[in-house]
Amino acid sequence: MEKLNGELIGNLGNLVNRTLLFVNKYYEGKIPDAPVDEELWTKVRELEAKATASLEWADLKDAFHTMFEISDICNKKFQATEPWKARTETPNVAESLIHNLCYVIKDLMIMMNPYMPQYTQKIMSYFGKSIQVKKVGMETQPGYTWEDLGKLEGLTTVEPTEVYFKPMDQKTMLAFREKFGGKQQKADKKEKKADKKKAEPVVLPLDQQADFFNKNIELTVAKIVDVKPNPEGEKLYIETLDDGSGTPRTIQSGLRMYLKESDLLGKHVIIASNLAPRTMRGVESRGMLLAGHYEVDGKECVEVLDAGWAAPGTKVVLEGADVNAAKKAEITGDEFFSVQIAAKDGLVQIAGKKLLADGKEIKTEKALDSDIA
Repeated sequence: MEKLNGELIGNLGNLVNRTLLFVNKYYEGKIPDAPVDEELWTKVRELEAKATASLEWADLKDAFHTMFEISDICNKKFQATEPWKARTETPNVAESLIHNLCYVIKDLMIMMNPYMPQYTQKIMSYFGKSIQVKKVGMETQPGYTWEDLGKLEGLTTVEPTEVYFKPMDQKTMLAFREKFGGKQQKADKKEKKADKKKAEPVVLPLDQQADFFNKNIELTVAKIVDVKPNPEGEKLYIETLDDGSGTPRTIQSGLRMYLKESDLLGKHVIIASNLAPRTMRGVESRGMLLAGHYEVDGKECVEVLDAGWAAPGTKVVLEGADVNAAKKAEITGDEFFSVQIAAKDGLVQIAGKKLLADGKEIKTEKALDSDIA
């Protein structure tokens, strides 16, 4: 339900529907002539090349995700430009947006045709065009091919459109779950519980934890500069961070059930920065964002550790430790969790020693007595 409503309809369907409807409503079905938006097309062509390369390696899922990245960029461009205002205030801006988006939609339909042939041919029919189809033993149907990606010519009109995909409601989703869940769903849950129990890390004795932390674990302040949902993981956010290294860092966090994107964007958080990279739901995660849990009226809530006073790249250390220690080698998740980080009366500490960022104590405001993970 989330994939259909959020990605297929909310992302791709939204871009196609509102762009083509705009042409019909305000331009009498004629795509306006306008210059090429070089800034937009630089991003689009880069992602088209990435999708093409993924398909060459038969990475079908990665290619499909990249196509949706293109759609997402264009949706944000549509929203930022506000063509419903620009149409009267700055007509050339609105015309440029709609002209270029029509050609991006054409490219998206070409790329997505192997995945959704009926839908893509339907959308192309609104332009009075089609995508080439080859069938064994039959004559090839003429139309656009992969070679036509990025070409900004040939589209002139848009015929009246209709909404292709219908949102799925809770009732329909539950009916599908009941119909197709069966015994396997229960077996999967049991298996996951067994795996979780089996994977429980071994915690070091309390008197060894501080020393192990100082020698092996690296915590760093990082600023969250972008947050977006992982379309393949209903609980996951994909966060892009500035960790002071000059190279953006990607981390995934299971926070979508607890926090909005706006709750995280711009925050100076604390990350476990020397965890070995791990791929989750098709995206590599390089580290882990630290947070504590608390309850409000029986509802579980999450508070991320905040170090708003510290610059990205600042090392978080135990009191008394060397802040200029050498960079530490990668560690596993089990090694990280062998040390217990916890908030006690709001002070974040390990074995009774406080964690500091730029000489200042790390504190929690709500998760006052909580394990930090």
